[in-house]
Amino acid sequence: MKTTTRVSGFTMAEMMIAMTGSAIIIGALMFSSIGLQRAFRASELYAAAQADQRRLLDYMTRDLRRAVGIATSTSVVGGGATKVGTAPVTVDGQTGLFLTLPGFYKSNTPSSPDFDDPLPVLVTGHRADYGTQAGQASAVPVFFRKAFVAGEGCVCFVRQEADAQEVIVRNAEDLCARITLNPDGTSCLVEVWFASPFGSIRPLVAAHDEIMLRNNRVD
Repeated sequence: MKTTTRVSGFTMAEMMIAMTGSAIIIGALMFSSIGLQRAFRASELYAAAQADQRRLLDYMTRDLRRAVGIATSTSVVGGGATKVGTAPVTVDGQTGLFLTLPGFYKSNTPSSPDFDDPLPVLVTGHRADYGTQAGQASAVPVFFRKAFVAGEGCVCFVRQEADAQEVIVRNAEDLCARITLNPDGTSCLVEVWFASPFGSIRPLVAAHDEIMLRNNRVD
């Protein structure tokens, strides 16, 4: 007498249910992975933007603290500079921040042997400054502006001192800065932000600092 062995297996309906469940689980994992990657990228961009804002803020506040002249200008050499009053001034587009710093080195030429040697302190009346018996040291012009830098291939926030230009922030098309001098002339508020590409009536200030102005202005 011959016996028959039955082989059990999944039905077509069971296979379809299993494949559907697997596809749902794999799809959920993929969407979660994409979401994590986007969140990581957004955090990375946010941190980079904060670092750019902080770097520009540090450069501007350092020079503003010791400036003896604060003005705006559309020229890199400061031609037609307009003295800054108490009204807020935004450094963006064609408007740059022109600062006059007191000189305290014997030479402003990097190749000079006196480039790193400070001048002696000169006291005249109620003011102490660097200079010689012939007079006070020559002022140093510093210009902050946004400009297209061919070597970087993008719009950058640059700082120019005499003939030397330094790139502070790259890809600065949407980066703005604003300074507001207090009426007493002893302090200044500096604000830096990235303008929203979607437009905003009042831009969000991401970094700001209120500083004391150490030198009396002579502009």
